[in-house]
Amino acid sequence: FISLVLKNLWRRKIRSILTGTSMAIAVCAVISMLGMAEGYEKSFAALYEARGTDLVIIRAGITQRIASRIDEGLADRVRKIPGVRTVEGTLIDIKTFEHPVSLEGVYIFGLNPDSILMEDSKRLEGRRLNNTDHRKVMIGSLLARNLGKKVGDTLDLFGETFEILTIFNSYNMLESNGAVIPLREMQEILGQQGRVTTFLILLEDSYKRPDKVEEVREQIEALRTSTGGTLNIAVQTVQDHVKTNFETQVLKGLAWVSSMIAMLIGFVSMLNTMMMSITERIREIATFRALGWRKLRIMRMIFLESLVLSAIGAGLGVLLAVPLMEFLAAHSVTSTMVVSRLSPGIIGQGVGMGMLAGLLGAIYPAWIAANLSPATALRHE
Repeated sequence: FISLVLKNLWRRKIRSILTGTSMAIAVCAVISMLGMAEGYEKSFAALYEARGTDLVIIRAGITQRIASRIDEGLADRVRKIPGVRTVEGTLIDIKTFEHPVSLEGVYIFGLNPDSILMEDSKRLEGRRLNNTDHRKVMIGSLLARNLGKKVGDTLDLFGETFEILTIFNSYNMLESNGAVIPLREMQEILGQQGRVTTFLILLEDSYKRPDKVEEVREQIEALRTSTGGTLNIAVQTVQDHVKTNFETQVLKGLAWVSSMIAMLIGFVSMLNTMMMSITERIREIATFRALGWRKLRIMRMIFLESLVLSAIGAGLGVLLAVPLMEFLAAHSVTSTMVVSRLSPGIIGQGVGMGMLAGLLGAIYPAWIAANLSPATALRHE
């Protein structure tokens, strides 16, 4: 029975190759799009989790977190809450570079020179920022490579010229393709004196338990202004902050929409192939019915042909997606959005969706084939 299925596919090998190729492209697109969304989300979460961040404070009601602005003086009040070890204020903006290459979505971080957020970054060249530096910038190794910059070169940021003081390496994609300037200078240039985008809160080890984290979170949200009004802030765990991030949600939404379109193409391709196969084999299938094949066995044959084609296409799609993600991660235009490593879950989703599309595309052709009457074999030319 299996040999018959394989023989049927091999007899029309050009069509089988084209169908498998179309399914491979669809699966590759699904894996790549979902992989990009997952990679961005993981990189965004790693910005916080790698430093032991427990809570994040942002402006409440802000859709795009990059637009959040909070009074820097809030940090002193938060530090007095039991269990709080460190409060780090960060000003964040996104810049697009046009020369020498086009780069979009480059994160610029305004940090205090002694911030713990830079402790995990390894300096490849130069030295760290200090409080006396003026118009100096630290850039990630990926950004330096994309822009062709080295220590001592200059970089234009927000209409000002900065000297590259350090090139650092970070395991995190957003940092490695980003830049760091002193918080005070970034506040001055953007006209945001005394304002930060977010506060990152690190708790004492004894407060790392979920119930203790929630206790501290509630105490921060309970803080009031001098007149008794609310501070209009949102205090979130890292997981909640990342999941509700506008950019992450948009990217995931676009990834799923693109994946559905790719799977629709795979479905239509499989439906067309199986319908043509049934049309060409009407006499053969009707003869099987005359020889005593049950409808279920006819349907099993059609479904197996579809699943074999889908499995081959899905396998090729995985093999295409891996080098494609490596290429996109290395390319200057897409490096800010892509992590080259694909998780087993994403690969599984791509393969599963490809197999499902193939199976759905075979339902109608299988039903048509199963309902051919034995007399059709005698009438069909």
